[in-house]
Amino acid sequence: MRSQFLTLLCVLTFLSCAWGLVDAVVSFAQTDAVSETPLIERTLTPEEKKNEPKQYFEDRSSGDAPMPGDPDQIRALSVAQFAYSLLTLLGAVLMFNLRRIGFWVYLAGVLVGIVAPIALAGFGALNTSFGVFFSLLFAGLYWLNIKDLHP
Repeated sequence: MRSQFLTLLCVLTFLSCAWGLVDAVVSFAQTDAVSETPLIERTLTPEEKKNEPKQYFEDRSSGDAPMPGDPDQIRALSVAQFAYSLLTLLGAVLMFNLRRIGFWVYLAGVLVGIVAPIALAGFGALNTSFGVFFSLLFAGLYWLNIKDLHP
């Protein structure tokens, strides 16, 4: 029997991975649009902000560093993000089905999420890509539930 906590972790992982896969595919398919998008600082009133159309590629960086401008680098990072999201999703599906191997697949995905951006774009890439730090937290939480998983 799967615990409610493990179920919650898996569902949150499913949602996060689905978003990561969509983001990776869109970034790969529209690399030129991503590379041309600068970080835009706006000062809008709440009324103007509500009426402003949403732009997918705008202000996507998590810190002060804008998205990388090199299309080849963006394409490589989107492939790395796709691999990271796919592996962590597969691991979560396996853990949802109470398979212990899913934990190790999940950890392999987290490792890809840490190593691939650094190898492709340096340490600055961790600032703009992946939710790897939350994945590390989730790995610890999954570890707390490893006794519920079957070999």
